[in-house]
Amino acid sequence: MKAKTAQFPNHDRRILYNSDASNAFAESWMWSAHLGTMDVQEKKVIIEDAIDDIAEAGVDTLAVVCWEKFMPDLAPSKVCPDTHWLKKLQYLDMVEAGLIPMDIMIEQCHSRGIEFIATFRMNDRHSSTPPGRFISEHPQWALSRQQVNYEYEPVRREFLAFVEELLTSHEVDGIQFDYMRFCHVFEGGEGEEHARLLTDFTRKARALLDAAAKRRGRSRLTLGVRVPQTLEECSFLGFDVASWIKDGLVDWVVPSDFFYTDFNARTENFVALTEGTDCKIYPGIHPVTCSGDAVGINTLANYRAAARNFYAYGAHGLEAYNYQYHWGRRMGRSPPWSATLWPAALGYLGKLVDPQQIAGHDRHYRFYRLWDDAPTSFNKDDRIKLDRAQADPQGTRRFRLAEDLSDRKLRAILQFKAVGLVDGEALEVKVNGTDVPGRWMIRQYYKDGQNESQGRPLGAFYEYTIDLGRGPQPPPTIHGDNELSVRLVDKEGGNDKTVTIDELEVYVYVTR
Repeated sequence: MKAKTAQFPNHDRRILYNSDASNAFAESWMWSAHLGTMDVQEKKVIIEDAIDDIAEAGVDTLAVVCWEKFMPDLAPSKVCPDTHWLKKLQYLDMVEAGLIPMDIMIEQCHSRGIEFIATFRMNDRHSSTPPGRFISEHPQWALSRQQVNYEYEPVRREFLAFVEELLTSHEVDGIQFDYMRFCHVFEGGEGEEHARLLTDFTRKARALLDAAAKRRGRSRLTLGVRVPQTLEECSFLGFDVASWIKDGLVDWVVPSDFFYTDFNARTENFVALTEGTDCKIYPGIHPVTCSGDAVGINTLANYRAAARNFYAYGAHGLEAYNYQYHWGRRMGRSPPWSATLWPAALGYLGKLVDPQQIAGHDRHYRFYRLWDDAPTSFNKDDRIKLDRAQADPQGTRRFRLAEDLSDRKLRAILQFKAVGLVDGEALEVKVNGTDVPGRWMIRQYYKDGQNESQGRPLGAFYEYTIDLGRGPQPPPTIHGDNELSVRLVDKEGGNDKTVTIDELEVYVYVTR
């Protein structure tokens, strides 16, 4: 199997922290039982302290949601006068006292040398919050009770009016359009037909930013976008990323799944679009890998693996999203993860900047199913499924490793779970066409499967552990895209029609 070997380009990398719905201030901010008793000065200190922690972690850019469902989050607005989010986020008393949260954030970021970006949830539909006045008053332009259809010019015009107001009233360093909340801005299947409308909208936003930069005596203000991590999804939804980059409309693109870190993302497809431009690609990293929260949040070793794959194919940095999952219990939630990782987990981010530093530490790659039906309307289930009804059940899947495992300083273990495989059955396993003999493998049966305390609930399975260092040198893996092939032999006809190859992982250990 041939694949292009990736190289680490020689340029600086940046870390962006996307604070979705103000979750960067979760130390004692969101959903805190005692927050209502704090005075406005105490709240101001929380914001400033959180930004100090983010700066100490090595973050270059803080992007905070300022607008969703045509309602402001961080500052009052005449264009969108709703105050629902200002009240929900406990900002309204600050505003009434003349302390504007956005301006406090901007000032503190600038004092710490951090860029401040105002982020827009482009078409959010979290069901727990009502839509703003504009959506409620114009049902003829709606996609749903909470979303609008950007096909209609008044929708785009109202949005841009808020952008202009924000750029006039606040010293932001730029804005970010978050299309991953909630992906669709046109009727399903009409994205490509209306892509020109969104490109025109982006061009007008660029003009507003350029005019604001000129007023302030600055060369340029930033426009970033968060989009799906495949160009096929972008095209389907109406996001003409190639034109946005080629025409100089956007300064960065964040290819990202809606909720999960995708270790297999084809970063190079986006990087290729930036050749000859100043646009940067910052793939998204998320604490969660698959199936809601049950898998457990990513460790530093997981982030190192994802970053290594992204950097090897040209990424200019990373953007962290939903990062508050690392300290969920401090936000008054009861998730199955630690409550102690603020600010410790922030410190992970500074360790993801330098590929050479990453190379000196262990990495843990996780290739799980992302979605059956993603919010983009695409299937993202890459698991191998062996159908016993077939005469010769077999399948393959891709897994990306930016690793040269011929390096004797590295030791790697490949592991997967064969769910539904029964006693008396066996698997023939190949990596890049090379047979994996039994002496390389440990096969262990778990008759009770896997429960919620152990990860994603799974039925009975055999776990295969393959020591890639025990076979021939160099190992069969390559630096790039690899292929795992599995064939079901000696079928015994288990209770399940299908044997599913699930939770493929690769552990790369750096020997001392």
